Amino acid sequence: MTGAAYGQVNIEHYRGKMGVTGAASYSFNTNLGNVDALNSGGAGNITVNRPHGTLLMVFKGGIAVQGGKRFANNGVVHLRYTRKGNPVYQPEGFLQSDYAISRKLDWRTLVGAGLRFNLANSESASLSVGNALMWEREGLDLDVGDPHMDETSVLRSSSYINMHYDKRVLISMTSYAQFAIDDPGDLRLLGIAQLTTPIVGPLNQTTSINFRTDTDPPGGVKKTDAKLATSFGVAF
Repeated sequence: MTGAAYGQVNIEHYRGKMGVTGAASYSFNTNLGNVDALNSGGAGNITVNRPHGTLLMVFKGGIAVQGGKRFANNGVVHLRYTRKGNPVYQPEGFLQSDYAISRKLDWRTLVGAGLRFNLANSESASLSVGNALMWEREGLDLDVGDPHMDETSVLRSSSYINMHYDKRVLISMTSYAQFAIDDPGDLRLLGIAQLTTPIVGPLNQTTSINFRTDTDPPGGVKKTDAKLATSFGVAF
């Protein structure tokens, strides 16, 4: 099975402040691993943050140019709701749909639910961890002779840790560990680190590093992938 580095979401980066917030950005990427193409892409989010809960929607899309041809390379839509009735532990549920041509992922849908724990929280910094069970279904574009199934359904445990610091510059990091319940050796490690610097007014610049490790990818797909991206965007 495969997972896309582009398909992960830096949760804390998008939670926003109280009220309705959002952002839109455009990035230029350098990939190390499974992609041999010039990449760029857009991303955006809308967050509704209320005292009782946080609803966030994140969407991304990538365009690649290879051999003089342009094509839609990847995309993701992520929807998450976190209930904030307790300041320490908070139930949350999420839905996601994504694809990544470069890693032979035609489509993936997942739905999950779990608990988020706030280990530390201040006006400018936070540290949280979470664990969820998620049901995942994938469709793969496999090479002839590849022993993997072209469609799979699996129940996974998904654990994450978030660090978030926002004072003059915004620094946020999210790391995931996801394994199949019926086969713990089927493991994915995902992570993203982001540094956002204000330029003027709502305009900002973000540098991010994404990584992904999959212990059981399809044939022809490397186990480890990384992406360095620079983006410019606006926030409200």
